[in-house]
Formats: sequence, C-alpha cells, structure tokens
Amino acid sequence: MSAPDSKFPAARKWLGVLCLLSAAVLAPAQTTTRIATDAPIVNFRLPTFTPEGFRQWLVRGTEARLMSAKEIDIRELTLTVFSGDAQDRIDTMILSPNAKVLTDTQVVSGTGAIRVIRDDLEATGTLWTYDHREKRVSMQQKVRVTFRAELKNFLQ
Repeated sequence: MSAPDSKFPAARKWLGVLCLLSAAVLAPAQTTTRIATDAPIVNFRLPTFTPEGFRQWLVRGTEARLMSAKEIDIRELTLTVFSGDAQDRIDTMILSPNAKVLTDTQVVSGTGAIRVIRDDLEATGTLWTYDHREKRVSMQQKVRVTFRAELKNFLQ
C-alpha cells in the first residue's frame, strides 16, 4: 500500500504553495502596531472607566500628540467627567485650547485658558490643573467664578 501523498503529488505541491501564501498574508496582521510620536492624532478620544465598567471621564481633542507613554498634549480639549455610576450623569465639563494629560496620575493641566462648567457653577481662569482623583480644579490667574446655586447665609 502506498502513502497518500504519493498518489497526489500535484495536490501536495499546491497545499505547500497555499501554506506559504497564507503565512505571507497573515504575517503583517500579527505585527505590533506602532504609533509615531512625531505625528498628531486627529479627533483624539480617550475614555476611562471605573473598575465596575462605568464611564469615569472622556478626554477629547481636535489634535493630540503622544509626548511619552504617560503624557499627551491636546489641542481644543474637551474633558467630560461622569458620575462614575449607573446614572452615567455628566458631572463637569472642562474646556481649554491646550492641555497636557498625564494618564498615570490622571492629572490634566494647562498654562492657557480654562472653562469649567457644572450645573451649579461656571468658572474661567488660566494656569490651571485638574486632578481627577481628588476631583479638584485649581486656577492661579484671571479666575472668575459664577455660582448658579443659592448661597444661604454666605455674607454672615
């Protein structure tokens, strides 16, 4: 009795060619995608989620540049901070023409203008920092705050 390959030498040859072609086509798909740090990312979006899977914040910008693995420079920043629970309510929006995002510490900062929008207040200023873990915005210059809430006994 002869081996099955000896009966179909042409089929074995085509099978070998097919295997080589498959390897050539699939090899590029298995390579790691690299992002160039010298080219901007247009219409940038970076969402973060709580351990439970709820939206925590969304960083968006018209253009972003990866300065390092932990630092992103963003033009036309829109930072949306969510409640982080099942309500998925927008808590705060932060707008700025230019900002730096430190992804490991969840700190966003800028030297230019900032606008902070909440249901109860709106604030503007310059030379600012937003610390997401502390839920705190600090502005050092040209600060203006407009409250939309009743301030009972504020002047007493």
